[in-house]
Amino acid sequence: MIKKKPDFVDRIVEWGCHLLHLDKYVKVFQQLAKFVIVGVTNTAINWAIYFSLVQFAEVTPLVASAIAFAISTVFNYWASTTWVFDTTSNKTRRRLFVEFTVFNGFAFLAFDEGLLWFLIYQLGWNYMIAKVITTACGMVFNFVTRKMFLEDHPKSRKNAKIK
Repeated sequence: MIKKKPDFVDRIVEWGCHLLHLDKYVKVFQQLAKFVIVGVTNTAINWAIYFSLVQFAEVTPLVASAIAFAISTVFNYWASTTWVFDTTSNKTRRRLFVEFTVFNGFAFLAFDEGLLWFLIYQLGWNYMIAKVITTACGMVFNFVTRKMFLEDHPKSRKNAKIK
């Protein structure tokens, strides 16, 4: 597992957890805070590209969403593996990227494209309101899958020592 040096966000969250007597939850709150910061930044990148393509380039919402997804996924992978999660040492960077992209792609197809299509083309919603809804639905899935696949876990560390 690659450990990261504590930074400003880590220190603020640690202080807040100590203040609220939540010291045993510091690590998860630090990750959650960073995940939210990366998620907001990634969402801003994604939405800016999506909006610009639909509004100014007259690209259809589903195609614009796919382009925005591809670009923002690269940023999200980099930020998640360098800042948010202590990436596992049991996997190569290539394998981490493939797993990240597969799960991100599943979230994209299920929550972004599928739900976006339904909200825009079946219910007649505004394309930006639909994008907000689909983004919210994908956030929980993304956190859980990244936590599961980017990091070492006690059980996997135990199994690695036995081999």
